[in-house]
Amino acid sequence: MNGHIIKKEFKESLYDSKGLWMIVATSVILSGLCFLVTTLKEGSVLAQNDILQYAIKAVLFLTLTVSMVLGSTSFASEREENTMESLLLTPVSKLSLSFAKYLGVLVIGVALLIVSIPYLIAIGAGSALIPTAIFITFFSGILLLIAFVALSLILSIVMKSSKSSILTSILLMIVLTFPALIQGIFKLSPIGIFILKIDPVACSFNMMSKMLTDRVSFFALGSYILPLTLFAVVCVVLMISCSNKIALKGEK
Repeated sequence: MNGHIIKKEFKESLYDSKGLWMIVATSVILSGLCFLVTTLKEGSVLAQNDILQYAIKAVLFLTLTVSMVLGSTSFASEREENTMESLLLTPVSKLSLSFAKYLGVLVIGVALLIVSIPYLIAIGAGSALIPTAIFITFFSGILLLIAFVALSLILSIVMKSSKSSILTSILLMIVLTFPALIQGIFKLSPIGIFILKIDPVACSFNMMSKMLTDRVSFFALGSYILPLTLFAVVCVVLMISCSNKIALKGEK
């Protein structure tokens, strides 16, 4: 893969796609969350592990939202700015172009996870859960990033406009997150239980709860790790298969 193309796409994700401003905005939001939590923590009825879980969920939500917005505009914005033709004329394969844009967005997502570390440390101050919380944030966050960024890139390839791609990406994220947010209702039926077992976000949240609340070892959580990993692999494979559909007007 052409290293120059990767650097170019990373710079575009950081500057032209307002990735840097999104990192700053995320830092401001996390600062507000950290101030609120640390101010009210003493009078809160929530346990420390519950507070950390809410904080990790907020970090994952912000990271995935920003990354999906950047990913969903990657190719669609090239069409809207009439730069797709010059991009396709470069001596680089479509697969390499896809991976260059993919890695550019992925780096921004990982940067957002790194930015969250001080806030998790501040929120978890006084407990022994901080290393576990950071580990869960990065393990789940990176696997979800790998999958969701790949999905957003696919939408950017097949859709003609950035607006449609962004809206569809956000809708897709809501659909995949929905079972995790109302697990109590889903547990009432066999179909709901099955959905919770394969839903990547639900697996991530359940793994988080097991490690922070029940103190279960990471190596005993294969039933959550496997679906999460498989989902990431499937999404990347789909992105690779869709890369040859990159065109000036999108896939019809």
